Amino acid sequence: MTTHKEATTIFYGGNIFTMEPGSSLTISPKVAAIAISDGIIMAAGTLEEVFHHRGKNTKVIFLNDQTLLPGFIECHQHATLCAIIKSSFVNIGAMKYRTYAQIAAVMKDRLAKLESDDDWGLFFAWDPELVPDLPALSANYIDKNFSSTTPIFIIGQSGHVSWANHPAMDAAGIDESTPDPPGGTIVRDENGIPTGQFFEEPAMGLVTAAMPSPDAATLVKGFEDQWRYYASVGITTTTDMAYLDTPTLNEYLQHLSDQPDCPIRLATYNLAHPGDYVNKSKKKTAPPNQGCGCVPTMLIKRIPKLAAKAKGAKTAARSVSNYSELLWQAGIKLIGDGSPHCGTAAVREPFMNTPLTEILGFPTAPTYGSLNTDSEALAAAMKHFHDEGTQIAIHTHGERASEQAIRAYTQVLGDAGAGDCRHRMEHCGLATVDQIHRAAALGLSLSFFVDHLRYYGKVYMTDLFGERVNRWTPLSEATKSGMTWTIHQDHPTFPGDAQPFANIRTAVTRCTRDDPTTPYGPEYRVPVHEALMAYTANAAWQLHREDTLGTITVGKKADLVIVDKNPYEVEPVDLHQIGVVDSFLNGRSNGFAEVQTLPGTGINVLVKKE
Repeated sequence: MTTHKEATTIFYGGNIFTMEPGSSLTISPKVAAIAISDGIIMAAGTLEEVFHHRGKNTKVIFLNDQTLLPGFIECHQHATLCAIIKSSFVNIGAMKYRTYAQIAAVMKDRLAKLESDDDWGLFFAWDPELVPDLPALSANYIDKNFSSTTPIFIIGQSGHVSWANHPAMDAAGIDESTPDPPGGTIVRDENGIPTGQFFEEPAMGLVTAAMPSPDAATLVKGFEDQWRYYASVGITTTTDMAYLDTPTLNEYLQHLSDQPDCPIRLATYNLAHPGDYVNKSKKKTAPPNQGCGCVPTMLIKRIPKLAAKAKGAKTAARSVSNYSELLWQAGIKLIGDGSPHCGTAAVREPFMNTPLTEILGFPTAPTYGSLNTDSEALAAAMKHFHDEGTQIAIHTHGERASEQAIRAYTQVLGDAGAGDCRHRMEHCGLATVDQIHRAAALGLSLSFFVDHLRYYGKVYMTDLFGERVNRWTPLSEATKSGMTWTIHQDHPTFPGDAQPFANIRTAVTRCTRDDPTTPYGPEYRVPVHEALMAYTANAAWQLHREDTLGTITVGKKADLVIVDKNPYEVEPVDLHQIGVVDSFLNGRSNGFAEVQTLPGTGINVLVKKE
């Protein structure tokens, strides 16, 4: 190195994987040590090269066989919605609870602790797919078993269905005379009386409009807790897909990113409706049922304005745009079809017709799901954004949705391909091998939701797709196609919280959490190295941040994660047990570990806080 600038921090004595591309498909390149200065990696190489930058004020950390990696980048989350839900709702999902008795106890405990007669019982992640003994909910059932006086509102794990008791419907003014709003369904009995079940945001929003709004301080804490959670599992950059660009929400995000201890970066993909971009001489189409875009709308409408901005904070911008290095708009989000969890993913073969699909409220069999928009409108929207140089990400779960997206991209891109726009397709659950290779030929980049298999592999086999589950997200074919791809988890409409190493385990094993010996489509497994690349170098490239993030390279941001085991040496079925010791943003510790000196040695090590 030609520079003799003093390092702020030096790490050595462990497994330091740079994750630089172009390396073997089995393991990342390693260096012996790295040095950081002013939040930038200033040296990475041999001990001699790195310790050349040691000065009297340099903090030197011996990794003691821990593993240092670039900070993880989660390319498809709904980060703001995660924070908002955690601020108001109690999670009753199947990541933690396995029986109705456990869930009912949690709900009753929460109701008993409500402090005001105006409070509601709000619950999220009711999941009959994973908790088989859950009863069929209705207003009558909730009244009888939980409360007939306190308003109660329960959202299903998929985010597409909800239930309310009679006090909640009364507060919302919902009765037999209330019409179904466009794009939503109020389920009714044979006499036309609402049962308490609601499908999709327009209908669910009738209830949430009557809910008390959380106060700004509670929401700020919810955001802070969510941001720190991401950092605690090694995620230093995350996303908000289908972001609703409102002045109020922008103000919260800008306030968070302005804080000196902000632990993560956030890239947004603003939600767009294809019907808005059809030829102006034609009649606009109303925004359709927007699939995974439904839940954010109804909850974000309830956000109060931030009461007071922190002293010295920037003036709130009208939109996120390129607000700062910690907050920027990466692109836009289109939604091509719905969800496998409610039979709206646009598939080629019909969903199975089982007692579970009836409980989940699938459309009348045979059902093939549905496309959210017509092909002309989709192509018009893609052309609009491509022409202005904006990256597009489109939600496609079923084969028909993937086909529609690829054809629209082909129409818009022509022989030139995507170029450096790096347009995306999201989830790609049942995308075929042929579709993946055609997408690669266009220069598209795919982000796969392989982790469905961890929770839903078995139920997909027995109740939704049958043998088709074995070709769910064929990752190895994406590698063969030559494209740059990533994996994601799509919270909060997925059980629990973001867990990169659990997702990596699924990509490598294709097994469920309860049966590590039965892979679904073993030919589509990928090596640990490819799964790690999907969370680091590939993800940075997908977000157009490969110049600053994603690898341990001189000149890049010192966004790092230290873990307690070497993922290349852990048994694949145990990858989810790897623990994060600490994460770093711009070289600053996020505070999950403390520096301790080994007795009698003067050597500093990192120890995770209890």
